[in-house]
Amino acid sequence: MNTIARLHRTCIIGVLSALFIIGSVTAHAQAEGLDAHIRELDRRIAQAAAEQNYAAAAGLQRDRANWVALKEAIADNDAVRILSLQQALANPYVYEAAGATAPVAAPRTGAGGPEFMHQVYTLEADGSYRPLEKEEGSRSSSGGGYAGFGGRVSSMKIPGDRSNVRFPVGTTPRFVVKTYPGQDPSDLIELVRFEVRGARKDRYVDMSKSSHAFHHHSSSEVTDNRVRIAFTNLGDQVYAITTDSALPDGEYAFLNGQKVFAFGVGE
Repeated sequence: MNTIARLHRTCIIGVLSALFIIGSVTAHAQAEGLDAHIRELDRRIAQAAAEQNYAAAAGLQRDRANWVALKEAIADNDAVRILSLQQALANPYVYEAAGATAPVAAPRTGAGGPEFMHQVYTLEADGSYRPLEKEEGSRSSSGGGYAGFGGRVSSMKIPGDRSNVRFPVGTTPRFVVKTYPGQDPSDLIELVRFEVRGARKDRYVDMSKSSHAFHHHSSSEVTDNRVRIAFTNLGDQVYAITTDSALPDGEYAFLNGQKVFAFGVGE
């Protein structure tokens, strides 16, 4: 392990240790520290892409996904998930920029495809790209029982009971997403079906369920609201996203971490 790798690993372990010392910092401070590290990863991803080092951009993107998952697990008090992330977080991708003082430029994209990476669009008949409803999902949880015993459900919420982007029942829109070269779009994008509920009639999708009973804790991912999708390379790192069949009436969204690209089926 070279010197940069050792220093980077030491830094990551230090951040992890700080996060797991109970009572040493507030939850707000933890969130701020995580957000700062995620922003730094965004900066490194942009710099790697500007250098056309797409392997580094993909490796850093995987690290970013792990840190976002850690932030969610801490917010949910999900000890099992936090522990399961430790190994990945302690062995980050080591990126050495071509120039330590080089300015960070915007990622370069190919000649074709949507304007922005990692955002889902529809490909229209005239060859243009139509954006979906873009939201930043917020986490919520329910349940818990007395004194922390019982079960809890962790969900993602977006405001409003229906998307302003709609498709008729029985149609199959051509969804597309653009990624960096060498990046697997299935590592980034998933399709889920939302439920409308709550007093304010917002859209929710359950992400995980956990249970607590004395010294026993278990957590599992919710999968029955996921929609199977497949990706086909159209060139220029643009991938078509298809489903097994036409989607029934309802509210849906493609997820990329906390970023939500929503649409509805039916009037």
